Amino acid sequence: MRALSLAVLAALLVPVLAAQTVPPRGADDTFEVATWNLEFFGAAGQGPSNDTVQLNNVGAVIEQSEIDLWALQEVVDVAEWSNLLTRLQSAGYSGRLGPQVSTNPTFDQKLAFIYDRSVVQVTGSRTILSDFDYEFAGRLPFEMQARVTVEGVARTVYVITFHAKASTGSEDYARRQAAAVALKDYIDGRIGAGDEVILLGDFNDYLTGSTRGSSFTSPYDGFVQDADYVPVTLALEDSGVNTFCTNSTCSGGDTRDHLLFTSGLSGLYVEGSVDRYGEVLTGVSSYVNSTSDHVPVLARFSFLSTDTSTDPDAGVALLAPAPNPVRADARLSFRLDAPGEVQLDVFDALGRRVALLAGTYGAGPHSVQLGSGAFAPGVYVVRLQAAGVVRTQRLIRAE
Repeated sequence: MRALSLAVLAALLVPVLAAQTVPPRGADDTFEVATWNLEFFGAAGQGPSNDTVQLNNVGAVIEQSEIDLWALQEVVDVAEWSNLLTRLQSAGYSGRLGPQVSTNPTFDQKLAFIYDRSVVQVTGSRTILSDFDYEFAGRLPFEMQARVTVEGVARTVYVITFHAKASTGSEDYARRQAAAVALKDYIDGRIGAGDEVILLGDFNDYLTGSTRGSSFTSPYDGFVQDADYVPVTLALEDSGVNTFCTNSTCSGGDTRDHLLFTSGLSGLYVEGSVDRYGEVLTGVSSYVNSTSDHVPVLARFSFLSTDTSTDPDAGVALLAPAPNPVRADARLSFRLDAPGEVQLDVFDALGRRVALLAGTYGAGPHSVQLGSGAFAPGVYVVRLQAAGVVRTQRLIRAE
């Protein structure tokens, strides 16, 4: 038997990278966000056994997903992160990597964002809540401010990714509780300043109850009980959808990867769009062993109208502005099923409020005049808030 040449031997030692195929979840007319714990990404000897295969699989999923913004956890190796960004560059993606977490190179689980440059324009990023390093197990929340543009309409949003303390011990639970309180206090401040926030990541606990035990309250109960927040992944948890996998098929596990947002975005959220990207379990070979023990979780937002109903019997309705397009003043019409406070906001294509109309109205139909003649030509969003409901419509100011 002849000795193998060095070239042939080297080829045999290179891992075979199987083609991975997952269906896209993105669309041109919506803004998609997803959270994904990459399980010791790039850390030799931790998580998946082959870093090259993991890198290939992660790159394939992000490329094929067409999701606009990814919030990532457990990015360990900086070189592998750079390799991932290099691969994704041609697909239109860029990224932001959070700071070092640990001096132990195999446990330096950094937070990160990857985003579609054609949709997301980053205006800043930073680590927050530095006084709570212990409570967050060194993995301080990473915040990104961005202007997001969908079909010519832009909004400024703050996106926060975080990775809570793991394990079920009493001290672990107490640290998650304290971290959740600090995080909510911070976002409450953002709400008070009129900002809109999306929080997503590996919460390492449930939104109802706790991994600590059935008699314990969720560390995140403050978010769930506050009307200023919309915990959309509660629907996945209630349905028993596993996002953390304890076996190769993910039939074992629980729901601990979550996404919630402030109520100012509730009128833009595409109802029922929160989902587990379960196709990775079948589209990626040996996904749980080769890629991650967490499955991505995603949701979708529309920056145009999410109120398609003009039914006069609807409880709270916002009708299309008239005329539309408009060259001078427009009339905004809405209907209430009970008396109450009403707020009408108008936002320009950069997400800036350009008009505010507020007052108390009785039950029934109403119309108000909007002095839009001074508006610059372009696309605007009209938002109605009444009785805890948010409705939106698009207004076009013609040349």
